[in-house]
Amino acid sequence: MFTLQHVFGAFFIAVLISYGFTPLARQIAFKIKLLDHPDQRKSHAHPMPLLGGLALYLAFFAAVLYSVDVNNSYMHGLLISGTIIFFLGVIDDKLGMMPSMKLSGQILAALIIYKAGFRVTTFEDYYISMFLTVFWVVGITNAFNLLDNLNGLSSGIAGIASMFFGLISLYHGDTYTAVIAFALAGASFGFLKHNFPKASIFMGDSGSMFLGFMLACLAILGTWKTDKITLSLSLPILILGYPIFDTTLVTVLRFLEKRPVFIGGRDHSSHILASLGFKKTRAVLVIYAISFVLGLSALAVSMSELRVGLAVLVLAAAFMLSLGIFLCTKRLGSAKLKRYNGNE
Repeated sequence: MFTLQHVFGAFFIAVLISYGFTPLARQIAFKIKLLDHPDQRKSHAHPMPLLGGLALYLAFFAAVLYSVDVNNSYMHGLLISGTIIFFLGVIDDKLGMMPSMKLSGQILAALIIYKAGFRVTTFEDYYISMFLTVFWVVGITNAFNLLDNLNGLSSGIAGIASMFFGLISLYHGDTYTAVIAFALAGASFGFLKHNFPKASIFMGDSGSMFLGFMLACLAILGTWKTDKITLSLSLPILILGYPIFDTTLVTVLRFLEKRPVFIGGRDHSSHILASLGFKKTRAVLVIYAISFVLGLSALAVSMSELRVGLAVLVLAAAFMLSLGIFLCTKRLGSAKLKRYNGNE
């Protein structure tokens, strides 16, 4: 039986380890030359260490393993699959990796947690459930990987999302999920001090993929009970709404601009906000605020009767749709203006 002491204990253990170990991870990155070198596409002027994911990984699992019983399939699956994702990111950061190889590793990790009991149970059929689980986990993992395009963005949103997963879990009496959620929140917030602009270290793919993977697992593990299954399904989607929104926005823009979806570019929501005159720090804070409001919306849906929950859900969806249309319009208008000026 877990108590609030276990929940907050996991949070503070993760904060302390993540905050305290990150400077050491920075030194290790310089020694093994795991660095992000500046070029014309990047804003930093000096090589930046890329091993922040190590601090996140160690802080999270140290807090969880200290706070919960590890002798169950959930924890075995989480530890094995999380380790695969972490090292997959380290290899990609150090050597580079074909997208197909990275995707194969992510699918393997998702299948492991499916076998461990992390399952989307909307449909009872084994293979449909497995497909939906793998699709969700791989999708959210890559959404956070793509979101890591400004200092502090992924770690801050991961901390906010984890916190709301934990609060809703506590509301429903699911302290097991709450312990894991607050451990991930603590690891994210502890690292954020070193990653917020101006950052002294980057989390790298090892960190962004690890955070996305763990949040995807949390969304499946949690008990999201509401009056209707539609609202139950909406809670994880609301909490993780901004990474989903940003990935969708980028996909739509690249389709409209007839560019390859899987080739990077400066067309994320954060880049568009920066082009509108927002300083990078302010753009990050604006996105934090949106993520926080989405988390509050999920909390309100979980605590409200059906009519109120539906109203909150509709308002949140309308807001994100309006934001998406606004950013798309600004991005496409800016691109047309550049082409026009270039032809003169």
